[in-house]
Amino acid sequence: MDVFIGALRGAICVSDDQKELIDKAVPALFTALLEKNHLTEQDLAFIMFTQTGDLKSRNPAYSLRHTGYCSTVPLFGMQEMEIEGMLEKVIRMMIVTNKKIESPVHVYMGGAEKLRPDLKIE
Repeated sequence: MDVFIGALRGAICVSDDQKELIDKAVPALFTALLEKNHLTEQDLAFIMFTQTGDLKSRNPAYSLRHTGYCSTVPLFGMQEMEIEGMLEKVIRMMIVTNKKIESPVHVYMGGAEKLRPDLKIE
C-alpha cells in the first residue's frame, strides 16, 4: 500500500484578542487552504496550530470545531515561540494530509503576508 503525505502552511492575523475575531479568522484560513489545494476534510490527517502569546481569549482548534469544521480530524494547538520583533496577533496553521499535493499552495492572509511575501497569492 502506498502512503502519501503532504503538508500545507498558512497564517492569519487578527486585529485584537477577541473570541469572535479568532472564530472568524481560523475557519477563513482553513477554508482558503482547502479550496486553493482542492482538498476535503477526508484528505486531512491532522492539523497543528500555533498562536502568538498575545492571543489568549480562544484556542484556534476550538474555533475550528465550534464553527462546524473537522469533527473527526485530530487538532493540536500550542503557543508560538516569542522572538523579539515578531509579528503580533498571528495564528499559524499546518495541515498534514493523507494525499500527495503536487503543487502546494500555502496561504498567508489578513496581514500575515508579511511573514512570507515570497508566497503571496494574487
